[in-house]
Amino acid sequence: MPSCLSVALPVLLWSTCVLAAPLDVGGKGEGILRMEVGPEHPGVRPIRIGAGVSTTLLFDSDIVPDQVSLEGRAQFSRVSMGSAVVVLIPSDDLRQGEVLKLSIPFKDTTLPPRVVLTLQVQADAVDRQVEVYRRARSAESYRQEVGQLRAELERLRQERKQPPAAAPGVDGFRGLLAGSTAFPGLTVRRELGAMRCVAPCPLRIDVGALFVSGQRRALRLSLRSADKEPWRVGRAVLVDAQGHEWESLTPVQSALLTVRSAASVIVEFEMPADISVGPYSLRLWDTAGKRVAQFGDVPLD
Repeated sequence: MPSCLSVALPVLLWSTCVLAAPLDVGGKGEGILRMEVGPEHPGVRPIRIGAGVSTTLLFDSDIVPDQVSLEGRAQFSRVSMGSAVVVLIPSDDLRQGEVLKLSIPFKDTTLPPRVVLTLQVQADAVDRQVEVYRRARSAESYRQEVGQLRAELERLRQERKQPPAAAPGVDGFRGLLAGSTAFPGLTVRRELGAMRCVAPCPLRIDVGALFVSGQRRALRLSLRSADKEPWRVGRAVLVDAQGHEWESLTPVQSALLTVRSAASVIVEFEMPADISVGPYSLRLWDTAGKRVAQFGDVPLD
């Protein structure tokens, strides 16, 4: 069988994913599935199996049959293995849509030493034959890559130890608010009124100001956390009444937001000069993208 191409994988991570090549389908969805296994890409879809129908998996490397692990093995009418082949015949005990894992270890010393395949019960479409090609790679190539990763991590650690430059700070913002605290070149500067918070409200605005110059609009907000968890804003989006969205430049924050301590956050947007009067809403996500705060009635004129 044809050999497989190498892929990158840190040597400490032996878990693998599956990349399925285009499917040659014959008959009623029953055909040949050819897939390359390796750590670089997620699987396109699981291998489809069906009650009473055999699925044969052919490998381009010898496997270790007595170390093969099949989830729910008792629910299969037959499981047969050879030096480079596995035959599965599910029983009627398996439910439609049920997902199982099949772990295959290989005999040789190249990496990855084991792959984990996903099986899914599909009565109306079965992969009768699956050809599995392993993207093998030597341990030495992994050691070289790990060395490169360690060097890169050390470089990043050294950078974090350096004093921050002016650009990341609020007063050193490189966008609309660049320059002195007098904000030269701004055509509009106004204090923001109350902006309605859409529950739940993980953030609270103490004060705010709007700055406008041409197509640029920036909101400078004094925020604090309201959900007892520290916050660092990672993303901001403005949304108009028609659902149009404007993504901000990278938000700039003076300090971590806590319940007791407020911090300045600047979010800046490039928008058409003839935007509608409103209303607009502002959505703020934390850096993990798991928490979101939404404020309505945001004035941009």
